[in-house]
Amino acid sequence: MDAALDLVRTGVGGSVAALGLVFIAGGVLGMLRFPDFYTRLHAARVSDGVGAVLVCLGLAIMARDGAVALRLVLLALLIGAIGPLIAQLIANAAHVGGLAPLSGRYTAPRPGGKRSEDEA
Repeated sequence: MDAALDLVRTGVGGSVAALGLVFIAGGVLGMLRFPDFYTRLHAARVSDGVGAVLVCLGLAIMARDGAVALRLVLLALLIGAIGPLIAQLIANAAHVGGLAPLSGRYTAPRPGGKRSEDEA
């Protein structure tokens, strides 16, 4: 009976991890297909973040030791919590550095700056 339970656990965990790899492959496809940095960052963050969490959870399901499973679940929570913050920091650094989206140069309004006549 214990061997059958291990087989089921390995099958479910492997399926969850494989689903995570499908999400990561979608992120790679988005990185190759999207035109500019910001859309590529969005594709990578959304799909790779979800994919990494699913891979960690799949490995946690397959783990034989409870302590290893707990560590993998905590790693999945950490990836899910810190991933959006890292993507925001990267996008903000690119914007501050002057990297414009593909549609054209974007100049952020500065506090206390003069407005142009066409905006008034």
